[in-house]
Amino acid sequence: MSTLVLHMDKFKKDAIRGIQSHNRRERESHSNPDIDYSRSAGNYDLHESTTDNYAQAIQNRIDDLLMVKAVRKDAVHLCGLIVSSDKSFFTRMGKEETRRFFEEAAAYLTDFVGKENVVSAMVHIDEKTPHMHFLHVPVTQDGRLSANSIYTRASLKKLQTDLPIYLQSRGFDIQRGVEQKPGSAKKHLDTREFKQQQEALNNLILESEELAQNSRKILDALEQREEELKKNIEMYEQQAEEAEKILREDSSLPKASLFNYQSVLKKASLIIAELKKALAVTHITQKQKENLQMEMEELREKQTRLETEYAAHKKQSHEEKDELEAQLKKMKRLMAGYLDFLRQPEIRPLHLDFVERKQAEQLQRQQEKEQQERQELEAHQQSAREQHIRQEHEAVPQRRRSRMR
Repeated sequence: MSTLVLHMDKFKKDAIRGIQSHNRRERESHSNPDIDYSRSAGNYDLHESTTDNYAQAIQNRIDDLLMVKAVRKDAVHLCGLIVSSDKSFFTRMGKEETRRFFEEAAAYLTDFVGKENVVSAMVHIDEKTPHMHFLHVPVTQDGRLSANSIYTRASLKKLQTDLPIYLQSRGFDIQRGVEQKPGSAKKHLDTREFKQQQEALNNLILESEELAQNSRKILDALEQREEELKKNIEMYEQQAEEAEKILREDSSLPKASLFNYQSVLKKASLIIAELKKALAVTHITQKQKENLQMEMEELREKQTRLETEYAAHKKQSHEEKDELEAQLKKMKRLMAGYLDFLRQPEIRPLHLDFVERKQAEQLQRQQEKEQQERQELEAHQQSAREQHIRQEHEAVPQRRRSRMR
């Protein structure tokens, strides 16, 4: 009989972006070779949310609490429960029953944490074993943000016991998992956590690089636009100066007489036309200059805002990177300790014996499968021979009747 895998993790604010990227497959992971992206389209979220942004959903829930004190920077913002079992358990059930299994588990956990606190219930079927990431904001019944109050040792033990009992009542042949002793080394779950932390760090580095590139492109575009505006202003000012120069050099009229009044009138008309042109260009230039100066001021403000945002994001990215690197170092130490544990003289023979038994069991299952396939093939061939014999017996009376006719 298969056992239930139920593992709980606590996450601070700086880990949320990486968790969302992993759960929603927003980026292709280079640190988790277990993911088959050709099957990622089959992943599904059993929780309907108004937003796909985990950070926004979490902040909305925290805002609803109307807490008097500000949330600490190192507070746990998100708790994650991984629900799974062994691969053969899901293979036996098939696709529809597997979905029902996770639906029932999500329904139980939703009642446990409160529907208003659920962020996501993403089921991954694109890895070696189907599993669900059930994420929620750790809000207590009296409206406090406190993961430690929700997940005590007693409550976790009760959850480990009650969830499989509930799933059994819903028709699933599954037992409670073996309780891990305090201080013992974890195995596959530590590996999975390590991969997720490594992926979160890689995603954070990529996002920082992309933001830096985009910010630089925007700033370059703003600087280029500012140069264009300056050239336009200089062009309008030059046109106005040329019109005024023409008026200064040739704006006098000769004394009019009976003999030259037509030429004087013509020149006066030209001067008036140039004057109108100069006034129009001056007016347009002034307006354009005012508009362009306003646009330049807006662009400078936008540039300053982008530089400030980039500096703040860069600082936050460094802090998140340092935090994730510290977690990765801790995870590596745990894994190194586990490997050292396996290398101990009194442990290594037991481990090798365990590996050999697993390989023997796998070989036996393969042989049983091949034997079953041979039996099915022989049964099919026997059925075909019997059918051929029946057809031959049925054909004999028909041939006798044909000869009698």
